[in-house]
Formats: sequence, structure tokens, C-alpha cells
Amino acid sequence: METAFPLAGKGAGPRWLPPALRVRSYRWYWSAQWPVLLGTWMQTVALGYFVYTQTRSVNAVAFVAAASGLPALALSVFGGALADRYPRRRILLVTQSTLGLGAATLAILASTGHFSLGAIVVVAVVFGSSAAVDLPTSQALVADLVRRELVVNAMALAASAMSVCRIMGPSVAGVLYAVAGPGACFACLAIAYLAPISVLWMVVPDIAPAGRAGSRSLVADVAAGFAAAWRAPLLRGVMGAGAMLSLLGVSYMPFLPVLASSRLHVGSGGLGLMYSVGGVGGLTGALLLSALGRGRGRRWFLVGGGVLYALSLATVARSPWLGWTLPALVGVSLAFVAINTTLITVIQTDADPAVRGRLLGLYATQAVGLQPLGTLLYSVLGSAQLFNGVTVGAVLVGACAVAVGLGGGLASGGSVVASPPMASPSSLQGGPGEQGRA
Repeated sequence: METAFPLAGKGAGPRWLPPALRVRSYRWYWSAQWPVLLGTWMQTVALGYFVYTQTRSVNAVAFVAAASGLPALALSVFGGALADRYPRRRILLVTQSTLGLGAATLAILASTGHFSLGAIVVVAVVFGSSAAVDLPTSQALVADLVRRELVVNAMALAASAMSVCRIMGPSVAGVLYAVAGPGACFACLAIAYLAPISVLWMVVPDIAPAGRAGSRSLVADVAAGFAAAWRAPLLRGVMGAGAMLSLLGVSYMPFLPVLASSRLHVGSGGLGLMYSVGGVGGLTGALLLSALGRGRGRRWFLVGGGVLYALSLATVARSPWLGWTLPALVGVSLAFVAINTTLITVIQTDADPAVRGRLLGLYATQAVGLQPLGTLLYSVLGSAQLFNGVTVGAVLVGACAVAVGLGGGLASGGSVVASPPMASPSSLQGGPGEQGRA
């Protein structure tokens, strides 16, 4: 699809900028994500610690995480279908406004002393529902703003921003939590959403998605997206690896407050450090991906990332000492960025643009929806066996990533362009089947 913002010409940035940032619209959009990413990490740390300190219950932490993530099981694929039908800018204006209001509600509840587990769960459901539509839409928007050959660079820049904010956000949250309480952390995220909303309103134009399928029902569009993902072997592998990463990999994160309190015996400051150090590994992984993440390099990112993820997360789960846990968390984050960003960029660059939103929605369903299921699965084991289960999960995640990395599609530098079956001749552009080359 031809982007509305060419690399050269009016609005192009200085040549010393990374290629994707020379595109004016993406430069503004990427810059506006920084305060939101920083605030998101602050809320992540504050909410988990707040719920655990108020309830002293592992199950309460898991329940709040599930309330936030489970809506994605039903809504992300429909969010992706909407992103294939309507201008993504309009969708994001609604979802990001709702997310900002959700963070403001948490700030009011915590600051006024009207906290209850039920109220937090309700806000988490609304937050998770909005995020389920926001995630595939924002990822699909990247390919609207930059040309195909710049998507990997754009995604690597996004991962770099996430990693830097992961270093800064939890540490800031730990200090702010101790000084001003959790409400201040939630309020920071609410205010932060004003930045991307302003950019979406004033800078990013309405861009009609490729192959709008307005003549079909939304359910039919979703079914066509599932068919496209199933028909292409490479996409099946991508979705399978993403599912395992979410179900048994990142689902350990809500239990970091439990690990910090019960085994490592550190307070909110130590917990903030645990969240922060992973950003070092994430930033390293993002920079490597920007340089080596195309073609055959994707194979080694999955194989190496799978091995590193298994070893690092198993170390986190077994470690009795903060000095071992911190470098292991760096390894977990580096491996996560290597695996997750590689899988997403395969969809971004190699799938038919007409079905890209639905495929990203399906991936987001796994990324957001399966994580709380994994968290609940681990919580069933109880405090005594919790981290033994995480160790087993780490090995399974690593094995799956290695298997996909060694598969034929990535090993040969191959690619896939998946088009769903067409209900009408004008609904999508391009024919069905697997074709093209990365």
C-alpha cells in the first residue's frame, strides 16, 4: 500500500535521523508514545503492588490481571476487523481517550480512599476492553505511516521506546508511590494520554485501509482473518509461538510483587528496580533487531531468543537473591523483544495489507488474552509451587520459539502473503494463497 507520507519531500526529517523517523507523521506519532509508555509502566508497578499490599492475596493480583486481559479474547479480533474497515486514526481517538479516562478513574479511587477490589476489577475490564481494540489498530497504523521497507525500523524504534521507558518508569513509580501514593502514578498515565490524542487529532490524517470489506458482516471478516492465518504455514507458526509466549511466558509478570516480597524480601524500591532492569535487555534487543531483523536474521532472533528466554526466566523463578534476579530479568526482556517483535514484523511486512488488521488482532488476542489465563493457571499452583510452574513454562516457551525459528519459512528467508477467501470480487485486493517474498 502506498503510504501518504513519503520519506523524501515536504515534512521529511534530517538525514541523521533513523529512516522511519524521517517520515513526519511517524516521527510525531512515535514521540507522542513516550509519555504513555512511561505512564503505563508506572501504572503496572503501582497497581500490582497496591492490590497485593491491600489484600495480601496472590489470587487478587491474578484476578485483576485477568479482568484487564480477558476482554481481549473476545474483542481483539473484532478490533482488528474494524481496523481493516475504517480509518485507524478515528478508532484510536476513541480507544486512547477511554484508556486515559480509565487511568483517571483509578487515580480518583486510590486518592480518595474509595478503593475496593470490585471497583478495581470493573475499571480493569473497561481498560482491557479498550486496549483490546487499541493494540491491533495502533500496530496496523504503523504500516500506514511508513513504507513497507521501513516497518522493521519503525517497530524496532517502538520497542526501543518501550525499553527505555521500562528502565525509567518503574523506578519513577517506586519513588512516586512512596512519596505521593498510587493515585499519583495513575494520574500520570491519565495526563500522558493527552499527547497521542493531540497528535492523532492534528497530525495523522484519515487513511482508508487497503481492501475495505464493507459489504460483508464483521463476523464474516473475522472468520476470513482466521482462515488466512490457518492457511499459511508460516503464519500458523507465528501464531503458535505468540500463543505460547503469552500463556506461559509473560504471564509471570503479575507475580513479581510476590517474588519481591516473599522470596527476595525487598520493598517497593526493589520491585521498581526489578521492573526497570529488564528495559536494558529490551533496548539491546531492539537495537539488534533494527540492524539484523530482516530476512534470514529473523531465524536467529527466534532460535537465540528462545534459548535465552528459557534460561533467563528459569533463573528468575529459582533465584533466592536479588543479585541473580536482576541480570536474569535483563535476559528475559532481551529475549522477549527478539521473539515478540520478530513475530509481529512478519505479520506487518509479509501479510496481505487487506487482512493485516485482523491478523494483528488475532495475535493481540493471544498476547493480551492468554496472559491472564496463564496467570490464573500459575496461581492455581499456590504460593508453594508457583515458581516451579514458571520454570516449566520457561522451558516450553523457549522450545516453541526454537522450533518455529528452525522451520522452513524463516530458515529459508521465505515469506507469506495471506489473503482470506473473498466473499465478493471487490472486497479485497489480491488473490488467495501463499505468494510473494520478504
